[in-house]
Amino acid sequence: MLKVENVSMIYGNRAVLDDVSLAFDEGKIIAITGKSGAGKSTLLGIISGLQKPHKGSVYYQGKDIFKWLDFKRARFRNRTMGFVFQFFNLFPDMTSYENILYPVSLNRKASAGIKKEIESMAERLGISGVLKQNPATLSGGERQRVAVARALVNNPSIILADEPTGNLDETATKGIIDLLIALKNERGLTAIIATHDENLVKKADINYHIDDGKIIKIERPKTKIKAVKAKPKVKKAKPKP
Repeated sequence: MLKVENVSMIYGNRAVLDDVSLAFDEGKIIAITGKSGAGKSTLLGIISGLQKPHKGSVYYQGKDIFKWLDFKRARFRNRTMGFVFQFFNLFPDMTSYENILYPVSLNRKASAGIKKEIESMAERLGISGVLKQNPATLSGGERQRVAVARALVNNPSIILADEPTGNLDETATKGIIDLLIALKNERGLTAIIATHDENLVKKADINYHIDDGKIIKIERPKTKIKAVKAKPKVKKAKPKP
């Protein structure tokens, strides 16, 4: 569905991404790990078409998105991708409902029943009671759930998330992870997540690690199932006559 081919990105004298090639399958949760400054956010920016690499291409369904005009690439992002950020990036002067609705205003093909869809999504995320409130009045977990709802409102096939659980407590983190897994199973959603969160990495289907500009696929050790030996049957002695 989505492919990064021979991508390089250079800042100063350093190659943050050095001839990186990746392929992302539909319906997977992919964790992108690496130390701060390794290039995780840069990779997400390139995948979305927001940043053009110095070299290489990004293909969506076989088409190079950097050969499109800017307006077509922007439309592709709006209709195909949803974005979740560590610091939420909500508009402070808008209510939660207005924040969620915002991407719809950019999409001419939005559903006519969008109000009901937002209310249904808000109920599922546990934020029905805060739709009329501004972000400043919400907890960190509530803000992130509003941000997730905004990312999902156009029913995207891909979610790009940059440290989505970085400012959340353990309970809120678990809620976001569980939701992403549920959407993967229900809708075939693909989530590409830059993260340091070990709990999220453990739940991901695939983990790619960026180190010195290169991508390393982290293979999980396969759990060996020990064979259970059957207990020998003990013959009962026959009673003497």
